Amino acid sequence: MIYVLDPARRSVETRSHCEVEGLCFLATITSIHTGKRDRAAIVRCAYELQSYLNFAKGVVIEGVQMLCPPDLTGRPAWSLETLVQIVCFRGVDTEDSAVVYETSMGTYKLGDLDLRRRKTRHVWYSERHLRTHSPRASNQTADIIEPQFYGSMLKDRA
Repeated sequence: MIYVLDPARRSVETRSHCEVEGLCFLATITSIHTGKRDRAAIVRCAYELQSYLNFAKGVVIEGVQMLCPPDLTGRPAWSLETLVQIVCFRGVDTEDSAVVYETSMGTYKLGDLDLRRRKTRHVWYSERHLRTHSPRASNQTADIIEPQFYGSMLKDRA
């Protein structure tokens, strides 16, 4: 089953399939309410991954993998790789920037910054960051009738 958030209605809907374009991340999660380990969250970009890690409530994030398209890896097929680190670099003397993704199978750079130049460095994700992540409780109740996310980023309703 695929669960999709309808932000306008603040409800979760179910779908039978979806398509992904470009790289994305799969975060394997465990519900802190039920202990179920039967889901993974799909997150579309490094920025959203940071948000998910910081604000998702009701889940323990067990691990993160990166779904890599062929145009990123240079290989003929998609690959699912364990994410090690994401680092954002910004040029000191230029407006250029780059994001470097390190995975279990390779290192990939997106952006125009020449990394041999002077730059600032900011780690957006690391395995150490994941190990020190503390799950946040939610006020969510188990509702068998309505589909819901294990790891919601919506504010709890009073």
